[in-house]
Amino acid sequence: MAAAFGLALAQTEYLNQSAPFHLVLSSENSTLDGLQLGACHSGAAVESFCVFANISTPQFLTFYFNGTAEPPTDPAYLPAGLLTWTFTGGIPEFTQSTAMTFMYNEASNLAFPLIWPAVTGAQPIAFTDDGLLAVQANIDDTLSPPEPFENYVTYLTDRWAICTTYWQGYDYTALQYVLGNQKPQNPSCVSVKVQRVFL
Repeated sequence: MAAAFGLALAQTEYLNQSAPFHLVLSSENSTLDGLQLGACHSGAAVESFCVFANISTPQFLTFYFNGTAEPPTDPAYLPAGLLTWTFTGGIPEFTQSTAMTFMYNEASNLAFPLIWPAVTGAQPIAFTDDGLLAVQANIDDTLSPPEPFENYVTYLTDRWAICTTYWQGYDYTALQYVLGNQKPQNPSCVSVKVQRVFL
């Protein structure tokens, strides 16, 4: 499986891996502000981004940004890539780079970011100059008719939330992404921003 992921990663050219970093929350909610996100088991080689106050295993808190080899030449664009985490497990033991993808619940206005053991369907992301985790968008459909954003791109950093989640039998306090500009319909959600802090 690791070899298959490596081949897919090569095909998408997200091979330029950053130094390791933590994902730290900033929020007006004092109970969440300053806490970290870490990988927590949500299925076979699948992880959620859970909130951790204390954890004794640094591996679960360590993430990477796999970007393209060539940075964009247009200053309006940030380097694009994948948010990755290194999975270790199996018998015999192996390691595998896994990437964040969004799973969708048709009854919700939230997308569930999961760390998935394949690059197919992985969610491209970027980090702003001040290290905030951002999702790139190109079309503004709050206008009628819809139009491209200025410079044909915008970076959304304010749609992250920490919510009580449920995924295939696992209940967690975990990261979610709000679809659209409405408040999350899950009443447990608290708005956050996610910042990259290099080790």
